[in-house]
Amino acid sequence: MPSLRTVALLLGLAAATAACARRPAAPRPSRSYLFVWAGADSARGGASDFLGVIDADTASPTYAMVVATAPVGAAGTMAHHTEMVMPAPGQWLFANGFMAGRTWLFDLADPLRPRVAATIDSVSGFAKPHSFWRLPDGDVLSTLQYGDGRRPGNPGGLVLFSPRGGVLRSASAADPAFPGAPIRTYSLDVAPAADRAITTSAPMEDVPSADVVQVWRVSDLTLLKTLAVPALADSTSRWPFEVRFLPGDSLAFLNTYSCGLYLLSRLTTPAPRLEHVLSLSKPQAFGCGVPLLVGHWWILPVGRAHRFLVFDIADPRHPRQAGELATDTTFHPHWMAREPGSDRVVLTSGTGDHRVLLARFDSATGVLAWDSTFRDPGAARLGVDFARTTWPHGTFGPAMPHAAIFSTPASP
Repeated sequence: MPSLRTVALLLGLAAATAACARRPAAPRPSRSYLFVWAGADSARGGASDFLGVIDADTASPTYAMVVATAPVGAAGTMAHHTEMVMPAPGQWLFANGFMAGRTWLFDLADPLRPRVAATIDSVSGFAKPHSFWRLPDGDVLSTLQYGDGRRPGNPGGLVLFSPRGGVLRSASAADPAFPGAPIRTYSLDVAPAADRAITTSAPMEDVPSADVVQVWRVSDLTLLKTLAVPALADSTSRWPFEVRFLPGDSLAFLNTYSCGLYLLSRLTTPAPRLEHVLSLSKPQAFGCGVPLLVGHWWILPVGRAHRFLVFDIADPRHPRQAGELATDTTFHPHWMAREPGSDRVVLTSGTGDHRVLLARFDSATGVLAWDSTFRDPGAARLGVDFARTTWPHGTFGPAMPHAAIFSTPASP
């Protein structure tokens, strides 16, 4: 016969098993989500800009559906840039409402219950945040387009935030070598190992803007050098827009909004250099937006041409167009971000088209092709359309998506 202790253990195990059977199983989370920062098309009562969550798990029954939203309680902020890559687990995602001059921090620990964790309403001495870059220690470096009006030209600058949004340090983009220059600090890229950052200058509004690129020391936000972009007769030198460090940190590649391509070199020396390497043809080539660097490929959205162009920059002084992906004429390519460890790329339009699209990029061949599986249920057109009336947070009408990034996929 079993002992009394064995009987007790068996009874306890049976009770525990029965309790587990009665308890609802926790839902299995999708391995991949898209977080989309979108602005309400209407500022009518109840509407709000929001962060939308799209299920990007191809095996999920809710694949390509908006499964959650986090409204910020304000409309018309011009929901614009987030960080370019999802921060590490436990870190809050930074996203700016440019015209409102505010930054929202989203807690995405549970993707199906996103929430606003904090708000940065203003930064002393500066106005209108634009781009973000997270440092290895979790701090976030941000560009701001304007100063506080006290300096000639009202140049912007850099601000270093703690992971929870506290201001740690700031520095003006003003340079005595360019007195009164209206430097509209726009995008940035950072090479932490080289202790370098690069910022560009392009206006978000119809205001004067200096066509310059600036090199900084990250550790103390010291401005090391301001480089003027030499004017070109075809105007492709206007509005230096987005920049990316190349492997090795001594070179960087840059596109202007007017579709000129440039190489920055000697970035770890006291005398960095800026070289023009290619101009795209006018008038179709205009509105060159947020590029994607994958290995030796530079994927460039060209708004007016309704195309994504793929350049081979293995020799960055001689970029070679290797392919393109055309959109329809309602879509003005602007934003791109890649899924970590995947060939999937998310794409949004700068204006007009409300869809979020997916493509796949073959880094061996340079071929960019549509992901035809990613579309609203039953829809003929590609993509998830934000021109809709109903959202998880209510019935508030269409929204324009801008920044979009993938979550970091969980382990299988």
